[in-house]
Amino acid sequence: MYTGLSHRVGSLLMPKFSKISGYCLLALLAMPFVSGCKMEVVTDGMINDDVFIKQKNQSLFLKVAGDIGSRKFLLIVHGGPGGNSLDYRDSMIKALIEPNMAVGYWDQRFGGNSQGNAGASGLADYREDLLTVVKFLRTKYGADLKIYLMGHSWGGFLTPYFLGDADNQQWISGWIQVDGAHNYPLNDSLTEDMLAKRAAMEIAANRNVAHWTEVLDYCNAHNVSDGYEVSAKLNGYAHEAEALMDSVFAPSESYNKERSSAYRNNAINQLITALLQVDSPTYDTDPDEYLGRIQVPALLLWGRFDFVCPPPLCDDLNGKIGSQDKTVQYFEHSGHSPMMNEPVLFWESVLDWVIKH
Repeated sequence: MYTGLSHRVGSLLMPKFSKISGYCLLALLAMPFVSGCKMEVVTDGMINDDVFIKQKNQSLFLKVAGDIGSRKFLLIVHGGPGGNSLDYRDSMIKALIEPNMAVGYWDQRFGGNSQGNAGASGLADYREDLLTVVKFLRTKYGADLKIYLMGHSWGGFLTPYFLGDADNQQWISGWIQVDGAHNYPLNDSLTEDMLAKRAAMEIAANRNVAHWTEVLDYCNAHNVSDGYEVSAKLNGYAHEAEALMDSVFAPSESYNKERSSAYRNNAINQLITALLQVDSPTYDTDPDEYLGRIQVPALLLWGRFDFVCPPPLCDDLNGKIGSQDKTVQYFEHSGHSPMMNEPVLFWESVLDWVIKH
């Protein structure tokens, strides 16, 4: 399912190599000593660190920027799979979030600037990668660091999958779910239903009749249980539908300028993840087995016009997670990526919630 930030996107931004106490390139252990080198713990001030975290045969890219002295840390788990974390680092997050807390921009395997030959990778590998990154953050920036996971789209599958496993929640202070795909079979059914209903409305209103007739005919002729190709086709229609909604605010010009370079290796990331069908196993994963175990405070943020991960998916998640502290917020002029459509309201909502927690 192509549920990344505007499909799946990558970046050719070249990171700097960071050193640990001036001795060596980064390779992670759970202890604050790396390959015989002592890791300098940073707990105060504004930071801007670029590192590669060694995880088995992967080098996972991570940028950390913002006020580490706040002791609050927002770790972005990007969309895709095959996406790019730096897509989220636009002028708005720099102005509203980084001065108030630190932000981690982590590129997953097969995504962004991360490197290495991962080969055939399963969902558990992504989960282990995330745990490695979280442990690194607490080792490098202090054990008292409060980490808040923000999963978007495909990242919205990975974050609950991570939180519901073992004792992973002990490392996390809060979870922000943004238009996430926590349940793929349900997601596909909701997308098909939302597309069919909207198509009927648009045809009746005589708007973009040819396009919506095509969409409606496809929905009537296919069932989401027919396989991956149907899912991918519906996902494409879902992104197109969002662009046809007059109520959805277009991304600002400044946002588009910030992320223009992110498309350069987009095709490569998409090709790799598509060939390996990285997200296919999600269809065989039953989230009901672990959602109830999630107890951390949760903020669920959703675009009202999200056809990719429709709003009822938020209702399903809200009803199944075990968290007692839950907040739901809908963005009335957004689609799949409210940080693009309503950036000020979105990031102010994130900031307010994190400060309160």
